[in-house]
Amino acid sequence: MRRTPFSNELRMEVVVGAFVVMVFLGLAYFTIILSREKLFGQKHMIEVVFDDVMGLRDGDNVVIRGMVIGKVKRLDLREDGVHVLASLEQPLEIHEGYRMTIVSTSILGGRYIHIKESQPSGGKIPMDSVFRGERPYDLMADAAEVVNTVRRALTTGGVVSNVQDIAAQVREIVARANSGQGTLGKLLSADDTLYSNAVAAATNLREISERANRGEGTLGRLLSPDDALYNDIASAASSLRKIASEVEEGKGTVGKLLKDDGFYEDVKKAVNEVRATIDDYRETAPIVTFTSIFFGAF
Repeated sequence: MRRTPFSNELRMEVVVGAFVVMVFLGLAYFTIILSREKLFGQKHMIEVVFDDVMGLRDGDNVVIRGMVIGKVKRLDLREDGVHVLASLEQPLEIHEGYRMTIVSTSILGGRYIHIKESQPSGGKIPMDSVFRGERPYDLMADAAEVVNTVRRALTTGGVVSNVQDIAAQVREIVARANSGQGTLGKLLSADDTLYSNAVAAATNLREISERANRGEGTLGRLLSPDDALYNDIASAASSLRKIASEVEEGKGTVGKLLKDDGFYEDVKKAVNEVRATIDDYRETAPIVTFTSIFFGAF
């Protein structure tokens, strides 16, 4: 059968039409898959009122316990706030004490509604109620407020003037060091006097160390390998220990004074007799002197 130009044209249009239909079907399929929308199944609507939605848009997620359970469907601006209507994939049991907030996905943008459940002990709230959301946390506004607070503290709190004073003092210290004033300045100056003194002190210390290593001087004898001074000190200590032991045993004069009561009494008696003799001499000395002077006159 011979094909006419009309049949060829019709065939081409059918092929193009079929291709376009397939493209649209594929686009619809992938759109549904990527958006994770469920076309079939029961939807549960929830309405939340916010004072500020901070850029929340249709299609943003609704999250509970870190799991996406729905999407934002519509936003209505009314006198009492912004009414957000969201579609949930499953019903929720919301009790008194719940929290619903708008959270930033990242610093670059993106928002979602976060639902925080309360304890089951609170009264249950029906799903068809109008819930009240909390004011969102605006990171950029808080950052701007922090910057303004820091700026006010720097300008009115005297921080800038204090930093300027510290910088001036540092400049003064550097200038003094460059001019050779102070210990640091002397260390950095071209004058080698302090360096020479330090070298001389190090030389003296080295000489003292060498003399001590050779056993010269008291310190050297203490550190010498032959331990002569140590032996002398040990011998003297031993002698003192022996004397103390003899005194403890009552030997010698000191030992008898400390241990022998009879010897002690004899010494005490002798001392008393010497004292009495001295006293008698003092009493008779004026008479003897007067007599010698009187008879010497004749």
